[in-house]
Amino acid sequence: MRVGGPKRHHDRLFCRLDYEAKNPEVDKPLLVVVAGLDKPFRTELRPRDYAAVRRLGEEYLARSPRSIC
Repeated sequence: MRVGGPKRHHDRLFCRLDYEAKNPEVDKPLLVVVAGLDKPFRTELRPRDYAAVRRLGEEYLARSPRSIC
């Protein structure tokens, strides 16, 4: 999502498709929201932010059965 104007921020939603979820109650693939971050306009997220998102994705995939909210 992008918003114009002063003090604007860009929101980042990190998702993945899960083709291997073992839950008969839902259709596959699942669109899984792993994390949401925001950043000021014309800045970059830090490498540690991306590392944290990767860890959350790995944590999700390590679960069996997977959490569904």
